[in-house]
Amino acid sequence: MLTSKTAFSVALMQELIGDMPNWYGSENWEPELFGAPRTSPKSWLITKFNERFAGRIAIVPIESSIRQNVFSVESLLTGLSDTYELSTDESSKAMLVKLLAYRIMGYRKVKFPVNTPLYWSERRLAKSLVDTSEAVKVEFHAPWLERTLSFDLSHFALNRIGYPIELFSTASGIHTLFIARQYEYRKRTPPIQAEAGDCVIDGGGCWGDTALYFAHAVGPGGRVYTFEFVPNNLEVLRRNLHLNVQLEGRVKIVEAALWDRCGEQLEYAARGPATSLSDGSGSLRVPTTTIDELVNSQHLARVDLIKMDIEGAELRGLKGAEETIRRFRPKLAISAYHRHEDLVVIPDYLASLDVGYSLYLDHFTIYEGETVLFAIPKQV
Repeated sequence: MLTSKTAFSVALMQELIGDMPNWYGSENWEPELFGAPRTSPKSWLITKFNERFAGRIAIVPIESSIRQNVFSVESLLTGLSDTYELSTDESSKAMLVKLLAYRIMGYRKVKFPVNTPLYWSERRLAKSLVDTSEAVKVEFHAPWLERTLSFDLSHFALNRIGYPIELFSTASGIHTLFIARQYEYRKRTPPIQAEAGDCVIDGGGCWGDTALYFAHAVGPGGRVYTFEFVPNNLEVLRRNLHLNVQLEGRVKIVEAALWDRCGEQLEYAARGPATSLSDGSGSLRVPTTTIDELVNSQHLARVDLIKMDIEGAELRGLKGAEETIRRFRPKLAISAYHRHEDLVVIPDYLASLDVGYSLYLDHFTIYEGETVLFAIPKQV
């Protein structure tokens, strides 16, 4: 029998070898989010050659970026093999391997399972849900693109896809959250998801889309606490809540940053949905709080689900929820893609608590973002 470390190494090697002949193009790229892919005369020639002989032979340029990617994950391989062992089902194990292959080889060689004709038809469906010409303009610096982003949040009505919700958002956001349902793990029975009557902690509220999604899921008997502190995000969040008076009363906004300690003042730069803490480049400051403090101050009798998408602060946020996790053993849906080490340190931390979680992993886009680690208490 293969050890877990050997099984992980074999699975990764098989994935990399299997991906070697691939050479994907625009069908494996998100131009709406990232613009046109950068090309050079050399890459253009390689692309034409590989398209001509697709599936039979391929030129594999060992670019400096690939070498750097290998170096960046090399130190994590032991930890990733532990995550592989902690993953409860084969789908999660396979997804971990696919994610690592994508990080190493990129979009030209690796295609995520979600990239199907259904994915693109759902994206078209999301775009068709724009309800009026009214829009909200947002602008923020995007260092990953080396430019300032300025775009309109369209006004969407979601009745056609089963949600009595209207909001200002993006087509990609509507697709990922409301159609692909990124905060539900549906590859097991029963699924891991917010349910009627649940008390949900929404870490990373941004424009209010996740708060509305959870408010709809928990119903009149449920409650959602959404954390957001960026003024421009809060303005859109409140506007979206006001558009949905039937859901607004179920949501409480907490204007602080989730962390592992309360009362700190941390720097940040306002970057819309990509705002992160303590990166050394911010001139603004925000007070921190913890989920444990929220539970104590609000006298919460239970917490049923914790979701976090807080731009690399997820481990800190979880450490600030340790008492809550030990006491209530809530379901978890935690983003695990902002830092390379997230797929190691977050599962390792949850395992170290020894509270009896089953861990699952899923991914909801055709690019590296939107990987979610799910956890649910094991049946006793």
